[in-house]
Amino acid sequence: MSIIRVAYSPDLGIALVMRSLLESEGIFIPDIASGGHVSIAGADQGYYIAVLDDDAPRAIQLLKDNSFEKYLSL
Repeated sequence: MSIIRVAYSPDLGIALVMRSLLESEGIFIPDIASGGHVSIAGADQGYYIAVLDDDAPRAIQLLKDNSFEKYLSL
């Protein structure tokens, strides 16, 4: 199994809400990864939500169904 990034948010609070939603539905979130360092040109400054590849379709649908579609990174 591999891990796939399914969502991105520049705001930690929103990332934590998405994580909580997915975990409440039984989807494992290994960790919220933060973007690159601010001094690196072109780096995304924010937080990524990653899931196991088997859970990705369900996670994406849950995020869409709960108005987080604009944060999807796929």
